[in-house]
Amino acid sequence: MARPRRRSVTAAVPDLGPDAGPGTPAAATDTAADTATDSGGQRRPPVDPGVFRRRRVMALVAALVVLVGLVVGGRVLIHDAGLADVEGVSVTGTVTLSPAEVVAVAAVAPGGPLADVDTAAVAARVATLPAVATASAERSWPHTVAVTVVERVPVAVVATSTGDALVDTTGAVYAGTAPPGLPRYVRGIDGPDDPAARAAVAALAALPRAVRDQVQTVDASAGTGSPQITFGLTENRRVRWGSADRGPDKAAVVEPLLAQPGHVFDVASPDLPTVTR
Repeated sequence: MARPRRRSVTAAVPDLGPDAGPGTPAAATDTAADTATDSGGQRRPPVDPGVFRRRRVMALVAALVVLVGLVVGGRVLIHDAGLADVEGVSVTGTVTLSPAEVVAVAAVAPGGPLADVDTAAVAARVATLPAVATASAERSWPHTVAVTVVERVPVAVVATSTGDALVDTTGAVYAGTAPPGLPRYVRGIDGPDDPAARAAVAALAALPRAVRDQVQTVDASAGTGSPQITFGLTENRRVRWGSADRGPDKAAVVEPLLAQPGHVFDVASPDLPTVTR
């Protein structure tokens, strides 16, 4: 009897590609490419970019809420709770003025919030004092307005229609009490714009200190040309300074010239100084 013939069956095997290992389906390979894994090796879906945007917006809103809270809280503490109210005014820089005079003119009302003080207005009021050259004011937390003044430096006394006044280093005339030994202007001064005043101030500033201490009068005659300066010194001596030009050259010769006996010492031309007995 003849044996039955065996039928061969061939199953089609899918092509997994060169990178696929044995037993790895193609669909699994594609899924792994699109899926992230966590630290434990577990697969998790990718994060939606919209989530990051929502988180940033929420963080910004929270920061704004905190900022508004700080601003409102600070205003309550400064204005409503009175924790930073004005309790006083401090003054520095006074020489001839008293701090009480400055405080009175500053006119800072106590009890109000320090943050509300107009420091520019305070400084402007203090600057109206005749003896003050410049003034500044600032808040000194938590309770003080600090005022700093720079007083004028008087260099001479001048007679005015209301009595004696002082002249400072800029030629400005202002009311004040003259310190001892200050020289006197023989002629009146119209103010800082007066050419004679500017020339006299410049000449005084150029004098050596030892000579300046001997000056009793200053005469600044204003003719058609430059004002001519003459100093009246102790022991009935005079120094003819001439114009305000070449001040350092004149200062260099006037002191040794005064060591000579004489009555009039002329340094108007510093190259040819003369002494008249």
